[in-house]
Amino acid sequence: MSANGTDTPAVGPSSSGTPAAVGPTLLVLHINDSTDDQVLFQAACVKGRVPFNWHVADSAEKGMSYLKTLLEQSKNVPVCWPDLILLDIIMPMVSGFEVLKFIRGTTELSKMPVVIFTGHSTPALVEEAYKLGANSFLAKPANFPQTVELVSSLYAIWSIAQRPTV
Repeated sequence: MSANGTDTPAVGPSSSGTPAAVGPTLLVLHINDSTDDQVLFQAACVKGRVPFNWHVADSAEKGMSYLKTLLEQSKNVPVCWPDLILLDIIMPMVSGFEVLKFIRGTTELSKMPVVIFTGHSTPALVEEAYKLGANSFLAKPANFPQTVELVSSLYAIWSIAQRPTV
């Protein structure tokens, strides 16, 4: 069962072109101020039959607020924690790095997987992301087919990480 409480098998393409079970649906918190990027990533998931469920925050502040609300609510009731946070770096007012610092500095969130997904991939930004504790750094692909391939790879990696060890 994934961290979001689902154990329904998801479907993906098989070599015969028919859907095949690939694993659990993962809950993704996508923190990105660009509606275009949000829609592009979700469309790539649909095209690649990648089973992500989405919660979108269109600013760093809203992303942190969402996580703070989950923390507060979890004291009284079970909550659906994201299986993965997909985080842009360059956003108005507060950067994605501040979100990453908040996550890594909060005991209850510190182990949550965070993937930086940005169009700004200078070596200094990549270095800073890893220094602050990002699990992965992905540059936004140049075209839609590459985005579909990227989301498929991302799902494969993180769904394996969600499997319980025996």
